[in-house]
Amino acid sequence: MVSFTQSIENFVGAIFGIFRNLASSVLAVFTSILALVQTAAMSLLELARGFADFILSNILILSVIGVALVLYTATVQRNATPKAGIGASHGKKNIA
Repeated sequence: MVSFTQSIENFVGAIFGIFRNLASSVLAVFTSILALVQTAAMSLLELARGFADFILSNILILSVIGVALVLYTATVQRNATPKAGIGASHGKKNIA
């Protein structure tokens, strides 16, 4: 009878071992997903830091380019001549 009880004990232990290993596997998957999210977040923060460093180190040249673009646009608009057919009064039909 000792071998029968030992067999039942081993069987129950094996069933619990299967459930324990299954739970461990599910926990490992969730841990891997959390590690992936953490790695992605750290990569995005590192990218943002690099972008901010670039902007701060080149703020002077970017400002000069921006001012030049605004001045160029203002000059082009000031010197533009109205073209035929474009405007508020052109192209309207008189309805009598």
